[in-house]
Amino acid sequence: MGASDEDLEDAIALYEKSAAEHYIFATDPGEAAETLVGERYVSVLSDNGQFDDIFNIGDEAFEAEHNRVTGFGQGAPPLPGQSAVVQRIHTGERGGADSSSCRACHFAGGPDGAGAATQAGLFRGDGRYLSSATVRDAPHVMGLGYISILARQFEDRLAFLRDDTAAFAVQLGEPYERELVVQGVSFGIVVGLPDGTADLSGVRGIGRDLKVRPFGHKGRHRTLSQLVDEALQVHHGLQSEGRVDLYDDGLAEEYLGSGQSRFDRDDDGVESEVSYGQAVLGASYLSMLGTPTIRPPADAELALAWARGSRVFDDVQCGTCHTRVLRIDSYVTQIDAVGASGLSVTLDLLEVGQDPIPRLLDNSPNEEGTIPHTVPVFPFTDLRRHDMGEELAELVPEALPDRSGSVPGSVWLTRSLWGLADTAPYLHDGRAPTVHEAIVAHGGEGAASRDAYLALGSEDRASLRTFLMSLTRDPVLLVE
Repeated sequence: MGASDEDLEDAIALYEKSAAEHYIFATDPGEAAETLVGERYVSVLSDNGQFDDIFNIGDEAFEAEHNRVTGFGQGAPPLPGQSAVVQRIHTGERGGADSSSCRACHFAGGPDGAGAATQAGLFRGDGRYLSSATVRDAPHVMGLGYISILARQFEDRLAFLRDDTAAFAVQLGEPYERELVVQGVSFGIVVGLPDGTADLSGVRGIGRDLKVRPFGHKGRHRTLSQLVDEALQVHHGLQSEGRVDLYDDGLAEEYLGSGQSRFDRDDDGVESEVSYGQAVLGASYLSMLGTPTIRPPADAELALAWARGSRVFDDVQCGTCHTRVLRIDSYVTQIDAVGASGLSVTLDLLEVGQDPIPRLLDNSPNEEGTIPHTVPVFPFTDLRRHDMGEELAELVPEALPDRSGSVPGSVWLTRSLWGLADTAPYLHDGRAPTVHEAIVAHGGEGAASRDAYLALGSEDRASLRTFLMSLTRDPVLLVE
Protein backbone atom coordinates (compact mmCIF):
# COMPACT_ATOMS: atom_id res chain seq x y z
CA MET A 1 0.00 0.00 0.00
CA GLY A 2 1.17 3.51 -0.75
CA ALA A 3 1.44 6.37 1.72
CA SER A 4 -1.83 7.88 0.45
CA ASP A 5 -3.64 4.63 1.27
CA GLU A 6 -2.15 4.64 4.74
CA ASP A 7 -3.20 8.28 5.22
CA LEU A 8 -6.74 7.39 4.14
CA GLU A 9 -6.86 4.45 6.56
CA ASP A 10 -5.67 6.71 9.38
CA ALA A 11 -8.27 9.34 8.46
CA ILE A 12 -11.07 6.75 8.42
CA ALA A 13 -9.92 5.36 11.78
CA LEU A 14 -9.92 8.88 13.24
CA TYR A 15 -13.40 9.51 11.86
CA GLU A 16 -14.74 6.29 13.35
CA LYS A 17 -13.17 7.12 16.70
CA SER A 18 -14.59 10.66 16.67
CA ALA A 19 -18.04 9.46 15.58
CA ALA A 20 -18.08 6.92 18.41
CA GLU A 21 -17.10 9.61 20.92
CA HIS A 22 -19.81 11.97 19.64
CA TYR A 23 -22.40 9.20 19.99
CA ILE A 24 -21.25 8.43 23.53
CA PHE A 25 -21.31 12.09 24.51
CA ALA A 26 -24.83 12.44 23.07
CA THR A 27 -26.24 9.39 24.85
CA ASP A 28 -24.38 9.63 28.17
CA PRO A 29 -24.47 13.14 29.69
CA GLY A 30 -21.67 12.27 32.10
CA GLU A 31 -19.23 10.95 29.51
CA ALA A 32 -17.60 14.32 28.85
CA ALA A 33 -16.59 14.41 32.52
CA GLU A 34 -14.10 11.63 31.81
CA THR A 35 -11.96 14.14 29.92
CA LEU A 36 -11.76 16.30 33.08
CA VAL A 37 -8.90 14.56 34.84
CA GLY A 38 -7.53 14.84 38.35
CA GLU A 39 -4.17 16.17 39.44
CA ARG A 40 -2.98 12.76 40.63
CA TYR A 41 -3.91 11.10 37.35
CA VAL A 42 -1.80 13.51 35.31
CA SER A 43 1.09 13.10 37.76
CA VAL A 44 1.02 9.29 37.51
CA LEU A 45 0.94 9.35 33.71
CA SER A 46 3.91 11.73 33.67
CA ASP A 47 5.91 9.75 36.24
CA ASN A 48 5.35 6.56 34.24
CA GLY A 49 6.37 8.18 30.97
CA GLN A 50 2.91 7.68 29.46
CA PHE A 51 3.08 10.79 27.32
CA ASP A 52 1.13 9.23 24.47
CA ASP A 53 -1.76 8.84 26.91
CA ILE A 54 -1.40 12.46 28.04
CA PHE A 55 -1.55 13.57 24.39
CA ASN A 56 -4.54 11.36 23.53
CA ILE A 57 -6.55 12.34 26.62
CA GLY A 58 -5.65 15.99 25.99
CA ASP A 59 -6.86 15.61 22.41
CA GLU A 60 -10.17 14.16 23.64
CA ALA A 61 -10.50 17.02 26.14
CA PHE A 62 -9.84 19.54 23.35
CA GLU A 63 -12.73 18.09 21.33
CA ALA A 64 -15.12 17.17 24.17
CA GLU A 65 -18.52 18.92 24.18
CA HIS A 66 -19.21 20.04 27.74
CA ASN A 67 -22.62 20.32 29.39
CA ARG A 68 -24.29 21.07 32.70
CA VAL A 69 -23.08 17.79 34.17
CA THR A 70 -19.44 18.84 33.75
CA GLY A 71 -20.09 22.39 34.98
CA PHE A 72 -20.45 24.13 31.63
CA GLY A 73 -21.75 27.69 31.88
CA GLN A 74 -22.27 30.12 34.70
CA GLY A 75 -25.20 30.63 37.02
CA ALA A 76 -28.20 28.40 37.60
CA PRO A 77 -30.35 27.41 34.58
CA PRO A 78 -33.63 29.31 34.14
CA LEU A 79 -35.57 26.11 34.88
CA PRO A 80 -34.46 22.79 36.40
CA GLY A 81 -33.08 20.44 33.79
CA GLN A 82 -32.48 23.12 31.18
CA SER A 83 -29.07 23.41 29.54
CA ALA A 84 -26.65 26.20 30.29
CA VAL A 85 -27.18 29.51 28.50
CA VAL A 86 -24.49 30.35 25.95
CA GLN A 87 -23.36 33.97 26.21
CA ARG A 88 -21.38 35.15 23.20
CA ILE A 89 -20.58 38.53 24.73
CA HIS A 90 -18.53 37.99 27.87
CA THR A 91 -19.24 39.62 31.19
CA GLY A 92 -16.00 41.25 32.28
CA GLU A 93 -13.17 38.92 33.27
CA ARG A 94 -15.62 36.14 34.16
CA GLY A 95 -16.27 35.37 30.50
CA GLY A 96 -19.17 33.66 28.69
CA ALA A 97 -19.53 30.76 28.23
CA ASP A 98 -19.44 31.09 24.44
CA SER A 99 -18.53 27.58 23.27
CA SER A 100 -18.84 24.04 24.57
CA SER A 101 -15.53 22.74 23.17
CA CYS A 102 -12.10 24.01 22.16
CA ARG A 103 -12.56 22.50 18.72
CA ALA A 104 -15.56 24.78 18.12
CA CYS A 105 -13.25 27.75 17.46
CA HIS A 106 -9.97 26.04 16.56
CA PHE A 107 -10.53 23.96 13.44
CA ALA A 108 -10.19 26.17 10.34
CA GLY A 109 -7.49 24.68 8.12
CA GLY A 110 -7.55 21.42 10.06
CA PRO A 111 -7.42 20.15 13.65
CA ASP A 112 -6.02 22.68 16.14
CA GLY A 113 -6.46 25.41 13.55
CA ALA A 114 -7.79 28.94 13.72
CA GLY A 115 -11.34 30.24 13.92
CA ALA A 116 -13.53 31.63 11.17
CA ALA A 117 -14.74 35.23 11.16
CA THR A 118 -17.94 34.25 13.00
CA GLN A 119 -15.94 32.61 15.80
CA ALA A 120 -14.16 35.67 17.14
CA GLY A 121 -14.11 35.95 20.91
CA LEU A 122 -16.04 38.86 22.44
CA PHE A 123 -14.09 39.42 25.63
CA ARG A 124 -14.52 41.62 28.71
CA GLY A 125 -17.85 43.15 27.71
CA ASP A 126 -21.02 43.90 29.67
CA GLY A 127 -22.69 40.65 28.65
CA ARG A 128 -25.22 42.42 26.41
CA TYR A 129 -23.89 44.88 23.86
CA LEU A 130 -21.36 44.11 21.15
CA SER A 131 -19.93 47.61 21.40
CA SER A 132 -18.78 46.85 24.95
CA ALA A 133 -16.67 43.82 23.98
CA THR A 134 -13.02 43.40 23.07
CA VAL A 135 -12.95 41.43 19.81
CA ARG A 136 -10.26 38.79 19.36
CA ASP A 137 -9.58 36.55 16.37
CA ALA A 138 -9.14 32.89 17.29
CA PRO A 139 -5.57 31.84 16.30
CA HIS A 140 -4.32 28.36 15.47
CA VAL A 141 -2.62 26.54 18.35
CA MET A 142 0.16 24.62 16.57
CA GLY A 143 3.81 24.94 17.59
CA LEU A 144 3.08 26.53 20.97
CA GLY A 145 5.45 24.22 22.84
CA TYR A 146 8.37 25.63 20.88
CA ILE A 147 7.15 29.18 21.48
CA SER A 148 7.21 28.37 25.21
CA ILE A 149 10.78 27.12 24.99
CA LEU A 150 11.87 30.23 23.11
CA ALA A 151 10.14 32.50 25.64
CA ARG A 152 11.93 30.90 28.60
CA GLN A 153 15.29 31.08 26.79
CA PHE A 154 14.70 34.77 26.04
CA GLU A 155 13.77 35.37 29.68
CA ASP A 156 16.89 33.65 30.98
CA ARG A 157 19.11 35.68 28.66
CA LEU A 158 17.42 38.97 29.55
CA ALA A 159 17.80 38.25 33.27
CA PHE A 160 21.47 37.43 32.75
CA LEU A 161 22.08 40.66 30.83
CA ARG A 162 20.34 42.69 33.55
CA ASP A 163 22.27 41.07 36.40
CA ASP A 164 25.61 41.12 34.57
CA THR A 165 25.18 44.80 33.71
CA ALA A 166 24.43 45.64 37.35
CA ALA A 167 27.44 43.65 38.54
CA PHE A 168 29.73 45.39 36.02
CA ALA A 169 28.49 48.80 37.21
CA VAL A 170 29.50 47.84 40.77
CA GLN A 171 33.00 47.01 39.58
CA LEU A 172 33.26 50.28 37.62
CA GLY A 173 31.82 52.33 40.44
CA GLU A 174 29.65 54.23 37.96
CA PRO A 175 26.54 53.62 35.81
CA TYR A 176 26.97 51.29 32.86
CA GLU A 177 24.55 51.06 29.92
CA ARG A 178 23.91 47.99 27.76
CA GLU A 179 21.44 47.13 25.02
CA LEU A 180 19.23 44.14 25.81
CA VAL A 181 19.59 42.02 22.67
CA VAL A 182 18.55 38.39 22.43
CA GLN A 183 18.96 36.53 19.12
CA GLY A 184 19.08 39.83 17.31
CA VAL A 185 15.91 41.18 18.95
CA SER A 186 16.34 44.40 20.92
CA PHE A 187 14.36 45.01 24.09
CA GLY A 188 15.76 48.47 24.76
CA ILE A 189 18.50 49.29 27.24
CA VAL A 190 19.36 48.55 30.84
CA VAL A 191 21.54 50.79 33.00
CA GLY A 192 23.50 49.15 35.79
CA LEU A 193 23.99 51.31 38.85
CA PRO A 194 26.91 51.34 41.29
CA ASP A 195 24.70 50.11 44.12
CA GLY A 196 24.10 46.83 42.28
CA THR A 197 20.61 47.62 41.02
CA ALA A 198 19.44 48.13 37.46
CA ASP A 199 17.48 50.96 35.87
CA LEU A 200 14.97 49.34 33.50
CA SER A 201 13.15 52.49 32.39
CA GLY A 202 14.69 52.08 28.93
CA VAL A 203 13.22 48.60 28.38
CA ARG A 204 10.97 48.35 25.30
CA GLY A 205 8.52 45.75 24.02
CA ILE A 206 8.31 43.88 27.30
CA GLY A 207 7.43 44.58 30.94
CA ARG A 208 10.11 45.77 33.31
CA ASP A 209 9.98 42.40 35.04
CA LEU A 210 11.60 41.08 31.80
CA LYS A 211 9.08 38.25 31.64
CA VAL A 212 8.25 37.15 28.10
CA ARG A 213 4.50 36.66 27.69
CA PRO A 214 4.12 35.08 24.24
CA PHE A 215 0.43 34.11 24.38
CA GLY A 216 -2.49 36.38 23.57
CA HIS A 217 -2.66 39.23 21.09
CA LYS A 218 -1.38 41.69 23.69
CA GLY A 219 1.19 39.35 25.21
CA ARG A 220 -1.25 38.36 27.95
CA HIS A 221 0.02 35.05 29.32
CA ARG A 222 3.48 33.82 30.18
CA THR A 223 2.68 30.09 30.17
CA LEU A 224 0.34 27.71 28.38
CA SER A 225 -1.07 26.56 31.73
CA GLN A 226 -2.24 30.11 32.42
CA LEU A 227 -3.71 30.37 28.93
CA VAL A 228 -5.61 27.07 29.24
CA ASP A 229 -6.79 27.82 32.77
CA GLU A 230 -8.31 31.13 31.70
CA ALA A 231 -9.79 29.67 28.50
CA LEU A 232 -11.59 26.92 30.43
CA GLN A 233 -13.48 29.55 32.40
CA VAL A 234 -14.11 32.35 29.94
CA HIS A 235 -15.09 30.08 27.03
CA HIS A 236 -16.68 27.10 28.81
CA GLY A 237 -17.51 28.29 32.32
CA LEU A 238 -15.32 25.55 33.79
CA GLN A 239 -13.75 27.02 36.92
CA SER A 240 -10.50 25.46 38.08
CA GLU A 241 -8.93 25.01 41.48
CA GLY A 242 -5.90 26.90 40.21
CA ARG A 243 -7.99 29.90 39.18
CA VAL A 244 -9.69 29.91 42.56
CA ASP A 245 -6.25 30.00 44.22
CA LEU A 246 -5.12 32.84 41.97
CA TYR A 247 -8.03 35.20 42.58
CA ASP A 248 -9.49 34.23 45.95
CA ASP A 249 -8.03 37.30 47.63
CA GLY A 250 -10.40 40.17 46.99
CA LEU A 251 -10.63 39.75 43.22
CA ALA A 252 -12.86 36.67 43.43
CA GLU A 253 -16.05 38.47 42.42
CA GLU A 254 -14.41 40.22 39.45
CA TYR A 255 -12.64 37.15 38.05
CA LEU A 256 -14.69 34.24 39.39
CA GLY A 257 -18.21 35.34 40.30
CA SER A 258 -20.29 36.15 43.37
CA GLY A 259 -21.25 32.61 44.44
CA GLN A 260 -21.07 32.01 48.19
CA SER A 261 -19.15 28.74 47.95
CA ARG A 262 -15.40 29.11 47.43
CA PHE A 263 -15.50 26.18 45.01
CA ASP A 264 -18.58 27.37 43.11
CA ARG A 265 -17.97 31.06 42.54
CA ASP A 266 -19.81 30.89 39.21
CA ASP A 267 -22.89 29.71 41.14
CA ASP A 268 -23.95 26.97 38.71
CA GLY A 269 -24.35 24.29 41.36
CA VAL A 270 -21.23 22.33 40.38
CA GLU A 271 -18.30 22.57 42.78
CA SER A 272 -14.61 22.05 41.93
CA GLU A 273 -15.37 21.75 38.23
CA VAL A 274 -11.78 21.48 37.05
CA SER A 275 -8.71 20.16 38.86
CA TYR A 276 -5.22 21.65 38.98
CA GLY A 277 -4.25 18.94 36.55
CA GLN A 278 -6.63 19.96 33.77
CA ALA A 279 -4.65 23.01 32.71
CA VAL A 280 -1.45 20.94 32.82
CA LEU A 281 -3.12 18.30 30.63
CA GLY A 282 -4.27 20.93 28.13
CA ALA A 283 -0.93 22.72 28.13
CA SER A 284 0.91 19.42 27.65
CA TYR A 285 -1.31 18.55 24.69
CA LEU A 286 -0.76 21.95 23.08
CA SER A 287 2.99 21.72 23.73
CA MET A 288 3.25 18.38 21.93
CA LEU A 289 1.53 19.57 18.75
CA GLY A 290 3.75 19.89 15.69
CA THR A 291 4.70 23.14 14.03
CA PRO A 292 3.33 24.77 10.89
CA THR A 293 5.54 24.44 7.83
CA ILE A 294 6.82 26.39 4.82
CA ARG A 295 5.59 24.85 1.56
CA PRO A 296 6.88 26.58 -1.61
CA PRO A 297 4.67 26.16 -4.69
CA ALA A 298 5.31 23.14 -6.90
CA ASP A 299 4.60 25.08 -10.10
CA ALA A 300 7.87 26.40 -11.56
CA GLU A 301 6.56 29.89 -12.35
CA LEU A 302 4.98 30.27 -8.92
CA ALA A 303 8.16 28.96 -7.31
CA LEU A 304 10.08 31.82 -8.94
CA ALA A 305 7.48 34.27 -7.63
CA TRP A 306 7.83 32.67 -4.19
CA ALA A 307 11.60 33.17 -4.21
CA ARG A 308 11.15 36.76 -5.32
CA GLY A 309 8.57 37.30 -2.57
CA SER A 310 10.99 35.98 0.03
CA ARG A 311 13.48 38.63 -1.06
CA VAL A 312 10.80 41.34 -1.01
CA PHE A 313 9.89 40.28 2.55
CA ASP A 314 13.42 41.26 3.56
CA ASP A 315 13.58 44.36 1.35
CA VAL A 316 10.51 45.97 2.93
CA GLN A 317 11.81 44.89 6.37
CA CYS A 318 8.87 42.75 7.42
CA GLY A 319 11.44 40.64 9.23
CA THR A 320 12.31 43.50 11.57
CA CYS A 321 9.39 42.35 13.72
CA HIS A 322 8.34 39.09 12.04
CA THR A 323 11.74 37.49 12.65
CA ARG A 324 12.08 34.48 10.35
CA VAL A 325 14.36 32.29 12.42
CA LEU A 326 14.79 31.91 16.15
CA ARG A 327 16.81 29.09 17.70
CA ILE A 328 16.22 26.73 20.59
CA ASP A 329 19.05 25.06 22.49
CA SER A 330 16.80 22.45 24.12
CA TYR A 331 13.61 20.57 23.34
CA VAL A 332 12.62 20.39 27.02
CA THR A 333 9.66 22.36 28.32
CA GLN A 334 8.22 22.36 31.82
CA ILE A 335 4.47 22.63 32.39
CA ASP A 336 3.54 23.94 35.85
CA ALA A 337 0.03 24.01 37.27
CA VAL A 338 -1.68 27.32 38.03
CA GLY A 339 -2.18 27.78 41.76
CA ALA A 340 -0.76 26.07 44.81
CA SER A 341 -0.68 22.39 43.85
CA GLY A 342 2.95 22.17 42.75
CA LEU A 343 2.06 19.78 39.90
CA SER A 344 4.67 19.88 37.14
CA VAL A 345 5.19 17.88 33.95
CA THR A 346 8.43 17.94 31.96
CA LEU A 347 8.29 17.17 28.24
CA ASP A 348 11.15 16.47 25.85
CA LEU A 349 9.50 17.45 22.58
CA LEU A 350 12.17 15.70 20.52
CA GLU A 351 10.98 12.44 22.07
CA VAL A 352 7.25 13.04 22.64
CA GLY A 353 6.36 15.84 20.23
CA GLN A 354 4.22 15.35 17.16
CA ASP A 355 5.50 15.90 13.64
CA PRO A 356 6.53 18.28 12.20
CA ILE A 357 9.34 18.65 14.77
CA PRO A 358 12.05 21.31 14.24
CA ARG A 359 15.38 19.59 13.65
CA LEU A 360 19.02 20.58 13.31
CA LEU A 361 19.54 19.72 9.65
CA ASP A 362 22.00 22.44 8.66
CA ASN A 363 25.44 22.62 10.31
CA SER A 364 26.76 25.38 8.06
CA PRO A 365 28.32 28.52 9.56
CA ASN A 366 26.24 31.62 10.22
CA GLU A 367 27.08 35.18 9.09
CA GLU A 368 29.76 35.42 11.80
CA GLY A 369 31.43 32.26 10.52
CA THR A 370 30.51 30.10 13.52
CA ILE A 371 28.30 27.03 13.64
CA PRO A 372 25.32 27.75 15.94
CA HIS A 373 24.70 24.14 17.10
CA THR A 374 21.16 25.14 17.99
CA VAL A 375 17.89 24.18 16.34
CA PRO A 376 16.21 26.68 14.00
CA VAL A 377 12.51 27.40 14.47
CA PHE A 378 10.56 29.55 11.99
CA PRO A 379 7.73 31.33 13.85
CA PHE A 380 8.16 34.74 12.14
CA THR A 381 7.87 36.70 15.40
CA ASP A 382 10.24 38.53 17.73
CA LEU A 383 8.22 37.71 20.89
CA ARG A 384 7.95 41.39 21.82
CA ARG A 385 5.27 44.07 21.73
CA HIS A 386 5.14 47.02 19.34
CA ASP A 387 3.10 50.20 19.08
CA MET A 388 1.09 49.77 15.90
CA GLY A 389 -0.49 53.20 15.75
CA GLU A 390 -3.96 54.63 16.14
CA GLU A 391 -5.76 52.66 13.42
CA LEU A 392 -5.27 49.39 15.30
CA ALA A 393 -5.58 50.93 18.77
CA GLU A 394 -8.28 50.02 21.27
CA LEU A 395 -9.87 52.61 23.53
CA VAL A 396 -8.66 51.16 26.82
CA PRO A 397 -5.49 49.36 27.94
CA GLU A 398 -5.69 45.64 28.62
CA ALA A 399 -4.91 44.69 32.21
CA LEU A 400 -2.70 41.62 32.45
CA PRO A 401 -4.24 38.81 34.53
CA ASP A 402 -1.11 38.25 36.62
CA ARG A 403 -1.38 41.87 37.86
CA SER A 404 1.94 42.85 36.33
CA GLY A 405 0.46 45.96 34.73
CA SER A 406 -1.45 46.72 31.55
CA VAL A 407 -0.74 47.00 27.84
CA PRO A 408 -1.69 50.26 26.06
CA GLY A 409 -4.43 50.17 23.45
CA SER A 410 -2.12 50.67 20.46
CA VAL A 411 0.46 48.09 21.56
CA TRP A 412 0.38 44.50 20.26
CA LEU A 413 2.51 41.39 20.46
CA THR A 414 4.06 40.53 17.10
CA ARG A 415 1.78 37.88 15.61
CA SER A 416 3.53 34.66 14.58
CA LEU A 417 3.15 34.30 10.83
CA TRP A 418 3.71 30.53 10.65
CA GLY A 419 0.47 28.90 9.60
CA LEU A 420 -0.68 32.21 8.09
CA ALA A 421 -2.22 30.71 4.93
CA ASP A 422 -4.83 28.77 6.90
CA THR A 423 -5.83 31.44 9.43
CA ALA A 424 -7.89 34.10 7.64
CA PRO A 425 -9.25 36.54 8.65
CA TYR A 426 -6.26 38.49 9.94
CA LEU A 427 -5.21 40.96 12.65
CA HIS A 428 -6.18 40.81 16.31
CA ASP A 429 -9.90 41.26 15.68
CA GLY A 430 -10.18 39.58 12.29
CA ARG A 431 -10.97 42.86 10.54
CA ALA A 432 -8.74 42.05 7.53
CA PRO A 433 -10.14 39.38 5.20
CA THR A 434 -6.92 39.32 3.14
CA VAL A 435 -3.19 39.59 3.78
CA HIS A 436 -3.07 42.77 1.67
CA GLU A 437 -5.57 44.50 3.93
CA ALA A 438 -3.71 43.32 7.02
CA ILE A 439 -0.46 44.85 5.76
CA VAL A 440 -2.15 48.11 4.83
CA ALA A 441 -3.59 48.42 8.34
CA HIS A 442 -0.12 48.47 9.90
CA GLY A 443 0.82 51.79 11.49
CA GLY A 444 3.12 53.04 14.21
CA GLU A 445 6.27 50.92 14.27
CA GLY A 446 4.95 49.00 11.25
CA ALA A 447 4.31 52.08 9.13
CA ALA A 448 7.68 52.06 7.34
CA SER A 449 7.21 48.49 6.13
CA ARG A 450 3.62 49.26 5.13
CA ASP A 451 4.71 52.26 3.10
CA ALA A 452 7.50 50.26 1.48
CA TYR A 453 4.97 47.58 0.52
CA LEU A 454 2.58 50.13 -0.94
CA ALA A 455 5.44 51.60 -2.99
CA LEU A 456 6.10 48.25 -4.67
CA GLY A 457 4.88 47.40 -8.12
CA SER A 458 1.96 45.02 -8.44
CA GLU A 459 4.23 42.09 -9.38
CA ASP A 460 6.40 42.46 -6.30
CA ARG A 461 3.34 42.79 -4.06
CA ALA A 462 1.88 39.63 -5.56
CA SER A 463 5.21 37.82 -5.10
CA LEU A 464 5.32 38.81 -1.44
CA ARG A 465 1.81 37.48 -0.91
CA THR A 466 2.79 34.26 -2.70
CA PHE A 467 5.64 33.84 -0.23
CA LEU A 468 3.38 34.56 2.75
CA MET A 469 0.85 31.99 1.55
CA SER A 470 3.58 29.34 1.75
CA LEU A 471 3.52 29.74 5.54
CA THR A 472 1.04 26.95 6.04
CA ARG A 473 0.79 23.49 7.60
CA ASP A 474 1.26 19.92 6.44
CA PRO A 475 -1.83 18.74 4.55
CA VAL A 476 -4.38 16.98 6.74
CA LEU A 477 -6.62 14.26 5.34
CA LEU A 478 -9.95 14.29 7.16
CA VAL A 479 -13.11 12.26 6.81
CA GLU A 480 -16.12 14.22 8.05
